[in-house]
Amino acid sequence: MSTSRRTRRSGSSVVLRLTRNSLVALAIAMPVNVGAAEPSAAPPVIVCTVSVPSLVERGQPVLFAVTLHNRSRTARALLNWGTPFEEAWLQPFVEVERDGRPVPYGGASVKRGDPDGDEYVRLGSGQRRTANLELSDVFDFSVPGRYTVTPRLVLHDVVALPAALPRPRAQHIAHPLACGGAQVIVVRLAPK
Repeated sequence: MSTSRRTRRSGSSVVLRLTRNSLVALAIAMPVNVGAAEPSAAPPVIVCTVSVPSLVERGQPVLFAVTLHNRSRTARALLNWGTPFEEAWLQPFVEVERDGRPVPYGGASVKRGDPDGDEYVRLGSGQRRTANLELSDVFDFSVPGRYTVTPRLVLHDVVALPAALPRPRAQHIAHPLACGGAQVIVVRLAPK
């Protein structure tokens, strides 16, 4: 096919007749605003941060703190399952490695039915809440080394308030949280 084009006047407009090769060339030359029609990714409604002490003497507790921040304009109810807000280790929601090797979880794992209303944490608009658990209750930190703590937190249900609570499991929509990781170095107690 040729790449020529013919121009013809029709009233006050100009009509271009383009061959297939010239259409391809025109498409390549035209600026394209990729993604302009798609909405930008919305920032997460619930933001999570974690912390552990950076240095711990062997045998001392290793405290794990999780802070949730509601960045939305409405109050939210968050199901506390599998988070420190349950105030107990009822499933492994973090992974721990010592010097690059996995440290096994030694806590409970429970199966659940439908939640009760008191299993939801309420966060007002802009509000933050922090919960703490001891990692050393369910992970072995007795060996000196560099430990990496990687949260695998999922909010099993997030509800905009006011709403009827609790919701049955069939209505839950999981919200994985990107909390980032943390490191703690366990050192041997220096002899006196």
